[in-house]
Amino acid sequence: MTRRDPTWAEALAEARRRLPPPLHPSFEAEELLARATGRPRSWFQARRLEPAPAQEVARFDALVARRQAGEPLQYLLGEWEFLGRTFRVDPRALIPRHETEGIVEAAREAAPGASWVLDAGTGSGILAVTLALERPPARVVALDRSAAALALTRENARLHGVLDRVLPAASDWVSALSASRGRPFELVVANPPYVPLADAPHVEKTVSDHEPGLALWGGDDGLDPLRHLVRVLPPLMAPGAPFVFEIGYGQARGASEAVDGSALRLEGIRLDTAGIPRVGTARR
Repeated sequence: MTRRDPTWAEALAEARRRLPPPLHPSFEAEELLARATGRPRSWFQARRLEPAPAQEVARFDALVARRQAGEPLQYLLGEWEFLGRTFRVDPRALIPRHETEGIVEAAREAAPGASWVLDAGTGSGILAVTLALERPPARVVALDRSAAALALTRENARLHGVLDRVLPAASDWVSALSASRGRPFELVVANPPYVPLADAPHVEKTVSDHEPGLALWGGDDGLDPLRHLVRVLPPLMAPGAPFVFEIGYGQARGASEAVDGSALRLEGIRLDTAGIPRVGTARR
């Protein structure tokens, strides 16, 4: 007897069996199917009982197997949303997270008219590109020590039509910049690595095994990059300019102490949607 091709409904049901909740929400299988076939999720709603071509099912099965093995969904899809916009994502940079949207929200309040902006440790460029889009006259210098991450930044800037105003540059934090040359920045943002090394055994394998360590680990207590930034940024900033940055769980006191020991003044730390202190704002 010839084996028939599964229907789309059967292929999805098998994928959901292999990716069970609560670790895997049901939408994951649908997103992977859309990625494997190049069709929107809505296309399958009226075709659930139609036979699924074997070649497309094979591509779908391969993505499901990789997700089963722990690869992040965002990397498998090759894109993810940040503040309502879709960005390209892959292992060259950290996956965009909802908490980081708080940096943009705080920057809107702290420096609504800033037109010369620095994104220190840009990664995929989500902050630099978003700020450029929200401020049409603005130019954003996007620094990162990873050449691969900077290439991804350029791709996202090109995708959103701001490549002429997002300026990626290789730099170990701000080492490539000089305080004695150029215009001082009116706004600085950063989502520095802040996961403490002591927490490494407890970090989800999906994160620790696949996202770049350069963007994750922040030293013994997670605050080494922030301490460095608050020390080296002030000479590059205009008087009164804000520095908006992200921190991790339990780091509010340490972050406050780091800022207090610098030439910056802490204005406050915003809570994220879970009530965790997440985004700090300091001014020169």
